Amino acid sequence: MAEASPRVLCFATRVSGGPCKFILNTDEKPFRGGQTAVFALEASHGWRFAVRVEQNISEAIQAKHEWQVWMLKSIKDLNIPYLPFLAGHEFAPPPPLIATSWADGCELEWSDNVPSPDVRKHVICGIAGVTLDMLKIQDPGLSALDWITSKINRTRIRKAEQGKLEGISVSDAEKLKAQTPSFHLPPLDTAPYVLVHGDLQPSNIIMNDRKLSSVIDLGCASMIPLQFSALYPKFVTNEPRKIGNTFDWSQCRYSERQIQDREFFLQCIKEKATTKGHDAQIYAEILGREDQEARHWWLSAVFRVDVMRALKTRP
Repeated sequence: MAEASPRVLCFATRVSGGPCKFILNTDEKPFRGGQTAVFALEASHGWRFAVRVEQNISEAIQAKHEWQVWMLKSIKDLNIPYLPFLAGHEFAPPPPLIATSWADGCELEWSDNVPSPDVRKHVICGIAGVTLDMLKIQDPGLSALDWITSKINRTRIRKAEQGKLEGISVSDAEKLKAQTPSFHLPPLDTAPYVLVHGDLQPSNIIMNDRKLSSVIDLGCASMIPLQFSALYPKFVTNEPRKIGNTFDWSQCRYSERQIQDREFFLQCIKEKATTKGHDAQIYAEILGREDQEARHWWLSAVFRVDVMRALKTRP
């Protein structure tokens, strides 16, 4: 992907309005995430930004890029703190280029022992705010029941029938679908679709001088019916660890510190929701439901096939 560097540099010059240079050696070794290469650049006036380049181009990828431009524009228009915003884009010639703001800093380190309690609360509170602010980006769509049913049919049942889901049978997929009435909330069936990050793990949370700097990598972001959007972020959720062909669920027990983290996240969501609109308050109510743990694993199985496999071995 280094061969794209000359075009990226020309594009960056147009976006910034002046000369630019690559930083962090990304002209030769861009950062990679899935099928995307990310170049970091700095303009002569000091502004830093990132340029993303997709390696494999298809109609689906093109449509995804167009949607991402809309999403990033919406983030900029709403001035949502901590999220990258659109600086410029170029769809032709392929591959398309998207420029966004750059976040200086380092990845969040997170365990029972780090960061310190004050920084810990600062991060949790900031992520709660970002989560609720993203709900402001909305779209109408199918009913929530139609959406979740279609998703399970398309990505679980049909693929299981085709033998494309190793370790998952058609019966497993049908059982997942059969649980839908337990978690679907009919009064919210026509609520709007909202934007969710989809991958709130420490590597996507950037810190600078003990302060939350940015939440990056919106590659997994998507529009989801409001009632299915309320989940705890990954960095306060323990998942089973895969060992060979098995899953170790012993790691999913929450320590006292982790329980406190989750309680504080919910507290922040509830407090902030009072000033962020009706949908934010609904989100807080769903996150605080007594069935949240079961709801979390069911939704995770719908969204992620690895979790669905893991749940088959849950004690």
